[in-house]
Amino acid sequence: MRELPPPAEALTDPDALEMLRGWIIDGNLQASVAAWVWQENPVIWGRLLADIAGHLADAIAREKGLDRDDIFQQIADSVRHHLAIPPDDLSGEFVEPLQ
Repeated sequence: MRELPPPAEALTDPDALEMLRGWIIDGNLQASVAAWVWQENPVIWGRLLADIAGHLADAIAREKGLDRDDIFQQIADSVRHHLAIPPDDLSGEFVEPLQ
């Protein structure tokens, strides 16, 4: 498995918490989320997803020399599309947070 490194600050903060991971396994998307983190305020999950979209747009634009706003718009359009037709094949189990 190829893992991404955590941010340097996460290595020095004893309270750092990983909340989201994603993989491509056998060509399929899979995710692991710490849903319990903001279970009382799910609106913040929307902010996290928007921040991720911004970081992706910045990184892809820089790496490919493309327009950042265009990439962001493509990501946002895809998110809106997929939110409008939620998948019915999501599976998985709830697990206890690792201590």
